[in-house]
Amino acid sequence: MVKQQVAELYSQAEADTQEYDATEERIAKLQAAVAGSGARTAQLRSQLAAAAGSLGRLAAEQYRDAGVSPVMALAFSTHPDSYLERAGMTDWAAGLQQQRVQEVLAAQQDLNRLERDSAANLADLDTAQLQLAVHRADIEARLTAARDRLDSLGSADRNTVAAALAQGAGGAGDGLGVTIAAAAPSLSSLLTAITKSAADIAPDSPDAASGPDTGRAVQAVAAAYSELGKPYVWGATGPGQFDCSGLTQHVWAAAGVQLPRTSQEQAAAGPSVPVSAIRPGDLVVYFSGQTHIGIYVGQGLVIHAPRPGSVVQFARLDAMPINKVIRPVQ
Repeated sequence: MVKQQVAELYSQAEADTQEYDATEERIAKLQAAVAGSGARTAQLRSQLAAAAGSLGRLAAEQYRDAGVSPVMALAFSTHPDSYLERAGMTDWAAGLQQQRVQEVLAAQQDLNRLERDSAANLADLDTAQLQLAVHRADIEARLTAARDRLDSLGSADRNTVAAALAQGAGGAGDGLGVTIAAAAPSLSSLLTAITKSAADIAPDSPDAASGPDTGRAVQAVAAAYSELGKPYVWGATGPGQFDCSGLTQHVWAAAGVQLPRTSQEQAAAGPSVPVSAIRPGDLVVYFSGQTHIGIYVGQGLVIHAPRPGSVVQFARLDAMPINKVIRPVQ
């Protein structure tokens, strides 16, 4: 009973963490949009002020000349040829003035739209920041409840529950209770296996075209290996601490591939491949809600950041219910 309760609390905290990450990403985009709108608004206001001054001078000149008709001006002109030349210039100036008026009207419309968009973005930003606070409170409450349930047990029972949580898909656990890393292969053995596997594939084989770029896979796996032992912190993207999707985003960035922020977004960041065709570098998405993710590194193992209180570590590929395997678009 305690095991089930703790597993559910961890699972809910993981789902809330992905919501938290998505909200943080949305806030960053909204802040960038607001900053961009502010800069563009200032630019348009400056342009409008300059244009208004120019149009004002043209209007004043027209007012001064308004009392003299073109016919009278020509009749009393000392140099009619010069006057006709100036009249042509006046027509050109009138056309230019009309163009300036149209530009001013267009700039004013842009300014009005930007101010509306900025106001909407600021309202959305306020809402997103409130949502972030709610997600934070939910995560902390669930994790506190999980710790309290475990702390209420005696030492032997607590170890039993932790072991049961770590049983994974083959047992009744969720795999997020892992506190002891799987037996660690050496990095050289993992990378050697990647390059050997790539060399064994015939160049004209369909597998050669559909497989991940070997160089990038090596970089991603090496990056993941270098993060082993670093603590899980929800919302973290490195370099000193990670949550699950923060880790996978970080290690693939080291290989030159930019993944989106959350596990659900990463689950759509490339084609899905069968588990039987999995290769090092592929992303393994877990649970029906796609709330957890790790990177496959070979030898039947993933490297992942399990949950608060744990560290980046190895786990068996099947330690949790697999939702899908994704090959990042490269």
